[in-house]
Amino acid sequence: MAEALTGVNGSIIKWAREYYNMSPMDAAYTIGIDLERYEKWEEGTEFPTYAKLKQISAVFHKPCAIFFFPTPPELPSIKGDLRTLPSSIVDTLSKNVVLQFEKAKVYQLNLQELYGSRESIIEKYQNLQLDRNALCKTLRQQFEFPVSAQKARKSDKVVFEIFREKFYNLGIYVFKDAFKDNSISGLCVNDKNYPIIIINNAMSFARQNFTLFHELYHLISNTSGVEIIRDEYYNELNDSQKAIEKECDCFANEFLVPTTDFELELKKQEITEKRIAELATLYSVSKEAIMYKLYALHIISADDYAALKEYFYGDAIRSKQNNGDTKSSGNYYFTKLSYLGHQYTGEVFSQYFSGKIDTYRASEMLSSKVEHLSKLEATFFRGIK
Repeated sequence: MAEALTGVNGSIIKWAREYYNMSPMDAAYTIGIDLERYEKWEEGTEFPTYAKLKQISAVFHKPCAIFFFPTPPELPSIKGDLRTLPSSIVDTLSKNVVLQFEKAKVYQLNLQELYGSRESIIEKYQNLQLDRNALCKTLRQQFEFPVSAQKARKSDKVVFEIFREKFYNLGIYVFKDAFKDNSISGLCVNDKNYPIIIINNAMSFARQNFTLFHELYHLISNTSGVEIIRDEYYNELNDSQKAIEKECDCFANEFLVPTTDFELELKKQEITEKRIAELATLYSVSKEAIMYKLYALHIISADDYAALKEYFYGDAIRSKQNNGDTKSSGNYYFTKLSYLGHQYTGEVFSQYFSGKIDTYRASEMLSSKVEHLSKLEATFFRGIK
């Protein structure tokens, strides 16, 4: 029988579990033991074997050595970033969402190493204090991508990638990942030099476009944020928090579906369910975004909007059977490149080839095993031919 490690500190196991908002039952199930045994570990009346400690380490994303510390290490809580949400909501965010905040911090360190003290355009817009419409127009000019060009693409995915590249050029870094939590469509971590946005790749591309600009407004407002899909959480926000979230939504909607342009479209045909779908495709947004625009313009009532919004909630989740994204859904390397983005990946490879970073550091920056680096490289360069 394997020997128990009596030096393991149960309070550290409890600290690690609580850091990821996991219940004792969740932790026990994920580690693969019964609840009673797990609770004895936390209490310090029993101890895990080395094999089980490795599982604990993997589940809580902490090195084995940390569980022998006399006291928990001081790690900043994501509550420090999420001032726009009450603790009652932050404490319910899943482990997978907390992990995305950790990834955002890692990306910031990587970007600092790649670019040094590169400045983001975010601080400029934080200081401008423009009203919503003026801000949308100024950003449109900055991106050099008028709404006419956006409408001409008629592809949610293509529009997202165009905006993603333009964000990157201006020092706003957009990544994607599998959140494994469909209650959250994305998040951002504010920073003067390296603001990060991470999008949940399970969302439809139309929803990803909206989330991109929702999070952008959080950054311009000098806040970090999480976009929660359903609206019930609003009941737990104070007035200031509600105002920020509403303004993020209004900004995203106005940027992607400019009112003056939308009103011209409304004159062309009467509003039907089919026309709503056509307008959503035209602007590369969700049907819900079009419904919100109609509500904001007093064309439909609040009750109509609420009812139809509930009906269209299902559109937010991307169907793997019908997303047209066969490369990213069926090939590990295409998926990895989709998550990291063309420009970030290209910069890592550029510095790798020039000898500024070695194989191991390049692999770390690309979240790839060393033995996979050559295949990732081949896939990347095949995609840009």
